[in-house]
Amino acid sequence: MNEQPDLIVSPDWLAAHRDEVVLVDVRPGDQYHAGHIPGARHIDLYPYKVRDSDPELIAEWVEAVQAAFRRIGIRNGDRVVFYEDYSGTTAARGVWLMRALSLGEGAMLDGGLAAWVRAGHPMVTDPVETEPSDLVARLDPALLATASDVLEAARNDGTIVDTRADLEWMQGTIPTARHLEWIHHLQPDGTLKPIQELRAMYEQLGLAPSEEVITFCASGYRAAHTWLVLTLLGYDNVRNYAPSWGEWGRRPDLPIAPTR
Repeated sequence: MNEQPDLIVSPDWLAAHRDEVVLVDVRPGDQYHAGHIPGARHIDLYPYKVRDSDPELIAEWVEAVQAAFRRIGIRNGDRVVFYEDYSGTTAARGVWLMRALSLGEGAMLDGGLAAWVRAGHPMVTDPVETEPSDLVARLDPALLATASDVLEAARNDGTIVDTRADLEWMQGTIPTARHLEWIHHLQPDGTLKPIQELRAMYEQLGLAPSEEVITFCASGYRAAHTWLVLTLLGYDNVRNYAPSWGEWGRRPDLPIAPTR
């Protein structure tokens, strides 16, 4: 199992290597304009959801993300650091997108803007102007699971992780899924827990680094956080079921397992 610490960067590392990366603030626009890290470009990633496993809809989603990243000047091969207020799900989604769409390398700022400010680094309010790029997105199916992939895993006792909250889990889940809410990855200050604690958490859940793991939530953002943590820990075969429960729960042809 080969850990990938390059998926997470600290505020001090970012301050020292600011000119070597593209920095992207993924918070809502009003928060970005109220104050952000110097040099940060802005995109609100939350609207870019994969709502269905239909290949045509997935292709439309890939094109939409490609257009959005082009607008803020990201180029193929860039190393992009994403941040929000803490080590959250939207920043993790950005990291996943970089790999899932074969764009380059992504990382998350550990602790987000709050950690940046605590470390004594500055904020600015001026937006960053960028030149659009000709970036090309290419989906890597090894990182995106579809409903048929999940159904096959469920029928063959595959490893599926439900990253939703306890209340959501109690209302039913995908058959064979194990439950660990993504929020357990974080410390009270919004940074990730130490690697040893994260590893122990998933060992207790019964996950082996050698097996294929599929993560899901409601719309693929919390699932991306779990994808990031497992990839950070060295799990080599993790896919995000990005349409998640938003698709699974509304399709009568897909089975739902009771949890109580």
